[in-house]
Formats: sequence, C-alpha cells, structure tokens
Amino acid sequence: MTIAERKQAEGALRESERRLADIINFLPDATLVIDCSGKVIAWNHAIEEMTGVKAKDMLGKGNYEYALPFYGKRRPIIIDLVLKPDKKIEKMYSILKKEKDLLITEADVPYVKGKSAHLWGKASPLYDGEGNVVGAIESIRDITERKQAEEALKKRERELKNKNIELEDLNAALRVLLKQREDDKKELEERMLSNIRTLILPYIEKLKSRVDISGKAYIDIITTNLKEVTSNFTYRLSAKYLNLTNKEIQIANLIKEEKTTKDIAKILNISESAINIHRYRIRRKLGLSKKNNLQSYLSAQF
Repeated sequence: MTIAERKQAEGALRESERRLADIINFLPDATLVIDCSGKVIAWNHAIEEMTGVKAKDMLGKGNYEYALPFYGKRRPIIIDLVLKPDKKIEKMYSILKKEKDLLITEADVPYVKGKSAHLWGKASPLYDGEGNVVGAIESIRDITERKQAEEALKKRERELKNKNIELEDLNAALRVLLKQREDDKKELEERMLSNIRTLILPYIEKLKSRVDISGKAYIDIITTNLKEVTSNFTYRLSAKYLNLTNKEIQIANLIKEEKTTKDIAKILNISESAINIHRYRIRRKLGLSKKNNLQSYLSAQF
C-alpha cells in the first residue's frame, strides 16, 4: 500500500469513527464504545448526564477508566466480557443473560453521581465490514425507580397476603365463637324446655282435675303459651308476617294448637263470628287460598 493509499484509508477510518460517534451521541440510552485495546472511542451525551463525566475527559482513556463513575474503582464490566469472557466477573452480576454475542445484565452499582443505583445494560461486539471484531459497545439504563416500585409492590403484596391470612384466622375464630354461641343458645333452650316439662307441666296437669271447665280452658292456654316459649312460634310468625295484629297472632297460635273456632271463642271470650273474621284476615295476610288448610299450614311453617 502506498503512502497516499494509507493516508486515504486512515482518513476514511477517522471519518467512519466520527460518523459512529455522531450516531451514538443521539442515542437516548447512556452509551460507550471501546476499541479492542480497551480505550474509549465514544462516550455519548446520555452517559455524560448519567455519570457527570464529560466525553472530553473520557475519550482515549483505557485501563477500565470507564468503570470509575459506576464502581469508584477500575474493574471489568460487561463491555469487557463481550471481548473477553470471565466467569468470575460474570458472577458479580445479579442478572446475566446471553443471546448469541449479546450480553444483557442488571446490577446494583454503588456510585452514580454519589449514590447507588440499579442499572440495566446490554453490550455486544462491534464488527468491521469483513466481520472482524474491532471493539465493543454498551448501552446503560437507570431503572432504579422501576426496581423500587417493583419492590414496593412485592412488599405490598406480602403485606396483603399476611393481612388475608390474619383475616382468615379471625374469620375462623369468629366461626368458632358463633358456633359456640349457637351451641350455648341451644343448650339453654333445651334446659329451659326440660325444666318446664319436669317442674311446671306436671303440676299444671294436676290442677286440671281440681278446676271447673272454664278453669281448664285457661290452664290449656297456659300450657300452650309455655310450649310457645320453647318453640318460639309467636316470634317467628310475627317476624315473617309483620302485618298481623297481636289478636291475629294470638288466634293463629290457638289454631295451630288445633283449637276449634268454638274453643277459641270461649277461651278469648269473643263471638264465633268475630273469630271467623279473624281467620279470614289471617288467611288473606298469609296469602292462602280456600284449598289451603290454615291449621296444617301454621303447623308446617312454624
């Protein structure tokens, strides 16, 4: 090659490097380029903003100068690994993926403008027109805020999971308490029923033999009402049909106990026609047709 040809080739190389530097300067991600000897040949505006180091202070520097703004010391980074793989250095990265000759990493760095940061980066070799490796390029992105948001989300998810576990435990405890309450209520009702049957009803039966017919009627009412205390019929009937009057509930109670219209009239000391009117109103409020037997309905429903 003549001197003229060599100068022409050198000029073309410088022009090519200048165009490459211009292109890299417009890249949005922080980007640097080194040659095969490890010297910086491109340091774009975005990496100036990230590190605070100007291109004029970094271009032409070697000996891992480009690691100083990130780690505070000279050491290989992923741009070096694409030129010379090193297992020991690779283990220093929390995430390292290889896609053919491309390396993608994430790492916590202790020193970016005086504070730690979580960076994402990718690096690959640079080739000339004949396919020979002439250097390497690395692009870097600060994903600290995104990483912090992800960690905050994970923390929130853990907190919610713990809260859900606490709520499940609380619900389980409440279910146990409610069941215990129902069991206690049932036990109380059974005890009360047993006491009424053993301590009260036997004496009421004995009274029947010592009173006249009118007195027996009142004893029957007392007996019926005691049974209602235990069965809760009156409460359930009034709760389901709030439009029933007290007199209608009282008559419905007696109908359920298979008392005839004549019996009810005598017990309540009112006319049979008045009882029939009440029976009609009860049927209407309960939504019963003529086909429905009132006594059977009341017994079945309550």
